[in-house]
Amino acid sequence: MGNIVPDQISLSPVEHRLILEAWNDTGHEVPSATLPALFEAQVARSPEAVAVVFEEVSLSYEELDARANGLAHHLIGQGIGPEDIVALCLPRSLELVVGLLGILKAGAAYLPLDPDYPAERLAFMVEDARPRSVVTSRGLAPRLPEGTPALCLDDPESAAILAHEAQSAPGDRERLGPLTPQNSAYVIYTSGSTGRPKGVTVTHRSVVNFLASMAGAPGMAPADVLLSVTPISFDIAGLELYLPLSVGARLILADRRTASDGVALGRLIDHQGVSVLQATPASWHLLVEGDWRPQRALRALCGGEALTRDLAAQVTAQGAELWNLYGPTETTVWSMIYRVDADETSPVVSLGRPIWNTRVYVLDGFLRPVPVGVAGELYIAGDGLARGYLGRPGLTAERFVANPFGAAGSRMYRTGDLVRWRADGALDFLGRADDQVKIRGFRIEPGEIEAVLVAHPAVARATVVVREDRPGQKQLVGYVTRR
Repeated sequence: MGNIVPDQISLSPVEHRLILEAWNDTGHEVPSATLPALFEAQVARSPEAVAVVFEEVSLSYEELDARANGLAHHLIGQGIGPEDIVALCLPRSLELVVGLLGILKAGAAYLPLDPDYPAERLAFMVEDARPRSVVTSRGLAPRLPEGTPALCLDDPESAAILAHEAQSAPGDRERLGPLTPQNSAYVIYTSGSTGRPKGVTVTHRSVVNFLASMAGAPGMAPADVLLSVTPISFDIAGLELYLPLSVGARLILADRRTASDGVALGRLIDHQGVSVLQATPASWHLLVEGDWRPQRALRALCGGEALTRDLAAQVTAQGAELWNLYGPTETTVWSMIYRVDADETSPVVSLGRPIWNTRVYVLDGFLRPVPVGVAGELYIAGDGLARGYLGRPGLTAERFVANPFGAAGSRMYRTGDLVRWRADGALDFLGRADDQVKIRGFRIEPGEIEAVLVAHPAVARATVVVREDRPGQKQLVGYVTRR
């Protein structure tokens, strides 16, 4: 007896072409380049323009490039090159941007280590990813596992060595090997349902495709000023750091305290003449509750968790141009985009349509496309797909599956998100197909936290849930039973 396939609402040939082809017609030409190449091209175009500002101290494009080049040459001299991993553990600062660019220019992939993470979490990432070195500071180096090779940028001896390194951009002749778009650019860890976080490896090709699409919409131009509020351990920080620096705009870094204070954040927006701000709904709630009134036109980018109609109305009421963004780490920051209309009456803010060179599918349990208005699981394909999970081929094969709608050998990522098509080709988010949650934009698997709780000898069982006692203020709560 053959396999029994359950009935489904069949698609007409017209709807089949519409869903699979017309709504996925996202092809665009994108430069075959790496992140350092994009930045260096911009340095050549506007060397004296202000590139980055932190606490009233700024670096021009030329100055930022020279400092990053010195670090890159030093790392190369230490035998670090393409496909190596270099971790970065620094607070928000000019040195943070120098460190990121220096690692990329050496050809290595960077691994962000958030200084605010627990020491155990930092130790796991270092032991799992095995970076060749960690770029950090003397104050933070003791938080790393004992024996971790570290380069402290504020160490006088290190500073003297870096000051004497070449200030010119290293090329493939200086690097240990050619740097190509297919090489890894960064590794970012996300929560794991089994209690073990997993590192997602993303290539230059995927990041460059993402930046090219974002430069088109929501848009970024040399006259723009972008305020960065996101920790680099969260992949959406990639837009805030690299999009302005790839087009000649000005990047403003908010310190950690300002980024978490709605009133202070509003003041910084006005003081620096910010024209673009990307933040999670939690941060937009902070601004709204802080009685924020923008003094100039602002493009407001919101993502990381579901944007409610209520919050969207509050943001657009301030005259901001609001964009809703969606995408998992495994498909390179954002995969879908939607311009929010202030006059919309739909109770759900749409995820929108796929960005450049990205295809999305809404499928049933047998990987068959579902009709408009029917719930299904979202799969994402195209140039944004990550290489996979670092050192975990089994999990990579489980989540990055063969794409039956693409070319031979192509893959698609199973998101675990439930969505449905609108009649206009946009997608609405309905929820999760599993227990994963998002808080302030960070993906969290309750199972990971439960696994840590039950490891305690006094705990027999544990359950972790999300509570939202105040709108926009989600928090994790764990319940345990004693042995």
